[in-house]
Amino acid sequence: MAVFTREEKARQIALWTDALTKVSLGQEYTVGSRRLRRADLPEIRQTLDWLNAQPTVEDEQAGSGLPRFVRLLPGRGRRY
Repeated sequence: MAVFTREEKARQIALWTDALTKVSLGQEYTVGSRRLRRADLPEIRQTLDWLNAQPTVEDEQAGSGLPRFVRLLPGRGRRY
């Protein structure tokens, strides 16, 4: 289930990317109520990876009714 619209996801990614840039330069950065420091770089990267993997509401609406994965079973294909 999607949590973000494309716009919301893009805004979150921009905030966390800005945090990554500032913190990697040795500065502190605040996202919401969180103060991030250099030691938080792995967490920032993990959050960006998670955000990038999240589907958006628009992605789910575009794919409704279509299977996302097809499972192929041995012995069920075309016989020659």
